[in-house]
Amino acid sequence: MPTRSRLWIGLAGVAAAGLTLLVTVGCTRDDRSLDEIWADLELEGDGRVFTSELVEGLPEPARRFFAWSIAPGTPLARSVSLGMEGEIFLAPDRDPLPIQADQILAPPHGFIWRAQAGDGFMRINGFDRYAAGEGEMRWKLWGLIPVMRSTGEDVTRSAAGRLAMEAVLLPSALLTQEGVEWEDAGEDRARFIIRVGQETVEATLEVDPEGRPVRVSAQRWSEEAGPGYDEFAVEMTGSFTSGGYTIPSAIEAGWRLGSDDEFRFFRAALDRAEFR
Repeated sequence: MPTRSRLWIGLAGVAAAGLTLLVTVGCTRDDRSLDEIWADLELEGDGRVFTSELVEGLPEPARRFFAWSIAPGTPLARSVSLGMEGEIFLAPDRDPLPIQADQILAPPHGFIWRAQAGDGFMRINGFDRYAAGEGEMRWKLWGLIPVMRSTGEDVTRSAAGRLAMEAVLLPSALLTQEGVEWEDAGEDRARFIIRVGQETVEATLEVDPEGRPVRVSAQRWSEEAGPGYDEFAVEMTGSFTSGGYTIPSAIEAGWRLGSDDEFRFFRAALDRAEFR
């Protein structure tokens, strides 16, 4: 019996090692592919700089936003790398998980949000992305065991809506010279219309008297909504400046914010921004 027990333990160890090797190889392949997409999204500016003439004729809240966000003479960036930490709720009735994330943002071309959520036994690593016209979400327990992978039209449409609203964190991407249209939406509000892949997103931006963005909202595609469009919003506070750009330093995001059934599922502080 002891010999047979040692045999089974040995075989189990070999099987576990083999499984770990296969999973590790798969993770390495996934990471390499993601790194390549990340590098593709690190778009460089073309030498143009920001001047007040670029925003002439825009609605007054939009001009106020650009004046607050971009210092005169700043090179017009085409991408930004962000660092953040905060917490995320996976469901309305669940406790939040701590989260740390890095993001590359290059509207309207794409984004990658790469994060680690939770700690200890409940540690999940993964990413959300939109690139080359396709959205994807892929998450693994301990960075090894797949727990969720989602692609397809619904994911792509939702990711496109997310990218459009997060363009507020790369203000130069919202200039009309980049193909974005602006409309007046009332006091302290302006609406921008941006094309991301097959989605045309109309987002409403609200600013304070100084021009600091405080809220951006739009109808965003959601599988839970039927599937269909549902109200999504990002609320923003604080500020910090990097490379001639000033952006909010804290964000909260969720579905139907301000309603009785709101799901405010993400909040984070931004601690790094590198504009290219």
